[in-house]
Amino acid sequence: LAAAWRFAERTGRKLVIDRRGSCYLDQPFTNAFPVFFEPVQDIAGVQVICDDRINQHSFPGPFFPAWWNRPAIDCAYRPDEQIFRERDELDQLFQSGQDSDANTVVCDACLMWRCDEEAEREIFRSIKPRSEVQARIDAIFREH
Repeated sequence: LAAAWRFAERTGRKLVIDRRGSCYLDQPFTNAFPVFFEPVQDIAGVQVICDDRINQHSFPGPFFPAWWNRPAIDCAYRPDEQIFRERDELDQLFQSGQDSDANTVVCDACLMWRCDEEAEREIFRSIKPRSEVQARIDAIFREH
């Protein structure tokens, strides 16, 4: 999230946090982000869309990485090699300091440790767990 946010900040793009299909929920079309975190409209000047409005939103192509330009049926299964290839392509784009000609950049690969610590701190300052999630975190902390 921090790497995608930093890219959006640098390039003047919106950040869409789309966690539909999360292994943490039984509902495949529910975005997991607003289930676990308070709504956020903006992270340090970057407009954020992170609620179920994404179900009605059509993202304009072309897409980067190129895999996402394929027909939806072809994208139903992404082998690990493809995910790793996308991670490397995204890392190269993000580290280059350049933008992409693509209208939509899909960051659907783990880029942990591939951005600066200040970007990570900004994310942690900006997103807050929902109160019921925070209460559970606090209870586990007290218990252990």
